[in-house]
Parts: sequence; C-alpha cells; structure tokens
Amino acid sequence: MKHLLCCLVAVQLAACAPMMSLRSGAVPSPSVADTLLVVDLEAERALDDAVLAARWRLLRALDEQAMGRFDPARLELDGAYHLLAAMDDAPSLDESRAELRQAEADAVADAVERAYMSVLPHIERLSPDSPLTLLLRELGEEHLDQLPQDKVPLVRIHQVSPGCDLPIDANERVAASIHFFQTRGRETWTAWMRRSGRYRNIILPVLREEKLPEDLLFLSMIESGFNPRAYSRARAVGLWQFMASTGRLEGLTIDHWIDERRDPVKSTRAAARHLRRLYKRFGDWRLAAAAYNSGPGRVQRAIDKAGSRDFWDLDLPRETRNYVPLLMAAAVIAQSPETFGFTLPEPEAPILWEEVHLKRFVHLETASRLVGPGTDLKHLNPELRRPITPPMAKSYRLKVPPSTGRGLLASLAELPASDQPGVYEYSVQRGDNLWTIGRAFGVSSTMIAEANGVRNGLIRPGQTLFIPVQGGRPPADGLVHTVRNGESLWTIARRFGKSVADLKRWNGLTQSVIRPGQKLTVGSRPTQLVTANRRVTTTDSQGHMTHVVRGGESLWTISRQYEVKVDDLRVWNGLASDLIKPGQQLIVSGVDESISIYTVVRGDTLYSIARKFGLDANDIARQNNMSLTSTLLTGMELRIRTAIE
Repeated sequence: MKHLLCCLVAVQLAACAPMMSLRSGAVPSPSVADTLLVVDLEAERALDDAVLAARWRLLRALDEQAMGRFDPARLELDGAYHLLAAMDDAPSLDESRAELRQAEADAVADAVERAYMSVLPHIERLSPDSPLTLLLRELGEEHLDQLPQDKVPLVRIHQVSPGCDLPIDANERVAASIHFFQTRGRETWTAWMRRSGRYRNIILPVLREEKLPEDLLFLSMIESGFNPRAYSRARAVGLWQFMASTGRLEGLTIDHWIDERRDPVKSTRAAARHLRRLYKRFGDWRLAAAAYNSGPGRVQRAIDKAGSRDFWDLDLPRETRNYVPLLMAAAVIAQSPETFGFTLPEPEAPILWEEVHLKRFVHLETASRLVGPGTDLKHLNPELRRPITPPMAKSYRLKVPPSTGRGLLASLAELPASDQPGVYEYSVQRGDNLWTIGRAFGVSSTMIAEANGVRNGLIRPGQTLFIPVQGGRPPADGLVHTVRNGESLWTIARRFGKSVADLKRWNGLTQSVIRPGQKLTVGSRPTQLVTANRRVTTTDSQGHMTHVVRGGESLWTISRQYEVKVDDLRVWNGLASDLIKPGQQLIVSGVDESISIYTVVRGDTLYSIARKFGLDANDIARQNNMSLTSTLLTGMELRIRTAIE
C-alpha cells in the first residue's frame, strides 16, 4: 500500500516539471528570511532549499490527502505556499540561476494551488493564514446550497446595514458570505478582527481625512488579513495588496532596498487615493471595490457587455464575485457581532512608534541591539526589503519604539567602524561600466543598477555606487572572494590585480588547485576595480607614478585617465610618436610629483589624512574620485600625490 501511495504521489508531481531530483534523506524545512542584505553562496543554497522544502511539503500534503487527513494536508500546503511567496524578498545575485529557480518555483506553486483547491472542500475550519486569493476563488457556489432555508439572515442584514457607511445589500450572496464566516471562516474572521487592532489607528484617520467610508477598513481585511507582509502569486503585496505597477502609479517606491507597499502608513494613503479615483470613475462603492480587486478595465468591459451598472448583473471572475459580498459581510458582522453569533475578540495593541532621521545607512540588527533587548526593528519597518536602510538615500526616517529615538542616535554616533553595515561604497573610475564593476564584485549589473537607481546603465566617474556584494559583510582586514565554477587562481589574480604567488601566500596554498565555493583572501578592500578598462599604476624608484599599458589603450585615453597632456606623456617617456604597445610602462606624473599609497585606519577622515600630508582634503578627494562626504572604510587604500622638495 505504501509503495502504491508513493507511486500515486509521483504521478501527481509529474505536473510540476521542470523539477530537480529530490535528494535522499531527511531534508529540513528552512525558514526563508524576510529580508537579505547580501546573497552569498550559502544564501543561494538557501533559496534552492526553499524550493526543495516546498516540494517536500507538497509531497507530505498529497500523502496526508490520500489518507483522508485533510487538515494536516492544508497545513503542509500553507507552509509550501508561504515558503515560495517569501522568496520574492530574497533575490538572487545570479540572474540566469534566478530565472531557472523561478521557473521551478512557479511549477511547484501551480501544483500546490491545484492540491489546495482539491483539499479545501473537505476542510471544516480554514486558517487565517491560508492564501487569501485561493479562498476567494474557492468560496462561491457551495454557499447558496448551505444557506438556512429561512429569511432570518436577510432580516438581520436589513436591521444592521443602516449603521454601515458602505452600501450593504441584503441578498443571498451576502448572506452566504456571512454564513461562511459563521462556519468554516469563523476562526479566520476572529483572527483578522484581533489583528485589526494593530492598524485601526493608522487606517481610520486616513479614511476620515480623505472623507472615505470608514468601512473600507474591511477591504484591507479581505485583501491581506491585516498582514503587511501578505503576498500573492500575482505579486500583489502588503496590507492593501498593491501590484507593483499600481503602487508606483500611486507614488509608492519599490526598488532593491524598500517596498513601500508594505509600509502601513504610505500604502494606506496610496490605497485611499486609488479608491477615491475608482469611486469617481464608477460612482458606486460596489463597482469601485470590484475594480480594486480585478482592475477598472475588466469591470468596465463587464458593464459594457451587460448593459448594466448593477454589480450583481455583471459577469466578473469568481474571485471578484466573492470579494464584494465578503467585504459587505465583514463590515456588517463588525457592526453588530452579537447579532450574527460572534463575540468581538480583544484587539491586539496598536503599533506605536516614533521616527528617527538617519543621515547614514544602518544595519537593522545593529540598530535593534542598540535600542534594547528584544527589539526587532524589522517588524516596525516592514517596507525594508533588506536588513539595512537604503545606502544611497541622503536620509531615511526609521521607525523605532516610542522614547528610544534620541538614545539610538547617540549610540549610532559612537558606533565603531567594525559594526558599520557591510556594503561596498565604490567610486566609479574612468572606463568603468556596470558590467565590468559587476564582474569584479561577482554580482550582476542589473542588481547594481537596481540597488542604485541607475537608469539606462549610465554612470559617471566619481559617482558612488553601493554594491550588494556576495559573501556577507566584508572582513575588516581584507577582501574575500568566493570561487565560482570555471575560475582559476590566474583569472582571480587578474581580476583583482594581484599575482598568483600573492594569492597562494595569503591563503596558505601549496598548489594552484581551487574548488567552487572556496573562499580566498584577495587583498584589501577595493576603492577602485581592476577590470578590462582599469588602469594599473605603480611608483618607480625616482618617485614617478607609472602606468602599464593595456590592450586598446592610447596616449589620449591614458592622458584622460591621469588628467595630463599627451605632449607631457611624450616628453616624460621620450616618445617620438604616439605609438605604444600593451605591457609598456609609461611615466604619467611629472618629476616634481610623487605618489604614495595610504591605508585607511579606524578613525581616519579625509581632513585628518590631509593634515598628515600637509595637503588639502579637496585634493585628496579629487585624486581618488571621491567627495568630501564619502565614507572611509578601514583598510581602504588612497592615492596621495605630493610634490618632491
């Protein structure tokens, strides 16, 4: 029997292709983090394991279903669904791998959805955390069949509806939705009403300010169950379940670092604007709510087809046909819970906070520790997609527990460099582009562009880019590189401008054999990249700065890099013509200048370094393509050009 059951499960899973083979042995169900600052090799594996864990949960659900245990099956499917949904906040740095993984995740999600729909009719009680879109799609025809054969529900709706400020229709569809909440959805309604306490003090003032019906509070209930991290396979997100396109149209920021669809305050204001616009278009809250769920275009087409503006006459998707009466049911029950056999639960405490104005990015884990034991700022700032505030923002308003802001700012001011966030601040050099920078750091150009708001791939020398690097926080004493497939010591040495001998010495290697996933120390943290277009400079015995010519370079391009004249390059190097060849060493500074390399130590600033060398801080900043406000990292190397006396 067990063998037969395994065969049946395998047949049902065949629809999940393409699939990777399942590993033997026990596979733990990983907890997929809500936010990730960087994605290193281990995090990539965690994402792969999330898909694998979702598959295993699906297998277990099908096993439970086959044995008639539908509630355990539903629990497994809930777990699989939320594992897959959480992957949206853990983007891979490897684009090709991410595309394959997403295809695998979508295939598993399709199978989970089919299994869910087959299990739902057999479940007596639904979970508040079950996927809401699936519930809306499944709720429907069964309700009318299960309605009590009397008019009492309709009478009760008539009695209570005048107290609601949304239109409530006393008909069989609304009665059926109330019956759903009274039976299979009772725990769901109770849990949602309990959660509503967190957000009432946020949502209701905005609705009043915008002069909208206060019962639209329950639209957020039906959309997300009052969960700011609610997510649907349609990629709708947040309390109000905005799609990315609609969110951006309503002024919400959605990028690599933040997703304001999850910000309860900003998303509520955006939802209020959107609902006002829909009501202005359709002139009816039933139609406005339907358009919120399925889109104004679809509602307008249904109106045109039916020749009627009566919501109940329109041919709309099942989810939308269930959505509007369920909204009415939630509002009318909340108006008089006792009338419909409910006891109003004790609401959860409202979310309270104060904002601190940060002028530099911080790591949430560090800030939480500084605020006090047990503090988790991720919960107060669900809009943050990474455990760090946006590095490129000139300022950021971080929510913290009441009366803790001033202490946090004081503690951050004294924070040692070792606790600063592990994000590379890279100053763009002449000849750089997003591809060469991404190749040197081992991340995709798309990731860099998204993280820095770069449009059309255009960057300029001196521009600071924040690089979400692989491997977690950079080590204090050097840059670590994770070996990838196809790499050798020679290719890594060339990328980072080091010698193979140095790499062997720093990493205690006796041979040149390395393996994918191995971590190698490759030198100091870079302020400049060694790429196909980067210059390589040294200083000769007389203190001149010299440059090694690379393929494709000319005197003109080299003069531009070092801000000198082509004629000077000819004179300093005794050139009779402009012909140069790769590997040739050229003097690129005059006899009255020398250059030294200074390694930044903790506590250094451009001004303190300038005082050491008797220079102006502006000159050092200009020589290193930085600004006076650039952050200096311990271990960073600066070029210091001084006059020879």
